[in-house]
Amino acid sequence: MRIHERYLFSLSITYALTTTILAFYAQSTIDLYLSVFIVEYFILTLLNSPLKPKTQKITNIIGYVLFALFIVIVAFKVLQILGGGLI
Repeated sequence: MRIHERYLFSLSITYALTTTILAFYAQSTIDLYLSVFIVEYFILTLLNSPLKPKTQKITNIIGYVLFALFIVIVAFKVLQILGGGLI
């Protein structure tokens, strides 16, 4: 199995297991799912590197977008905590 195939396989298995576990515990907030998926993406991307240069460039772009999304989620949660649940 090549590196990129192992990478996609591990991502799909991990996301499926995470979705199943979070659904089993009746978690219904989308920000929890997204946060866990983003952290898993970064961990699995690091574990399965080095990738081909073109693939690495694409995963870097995806990583930048996901990191920005993660920062937005964390900022909203911080504002929610500091604002006393107003947001």
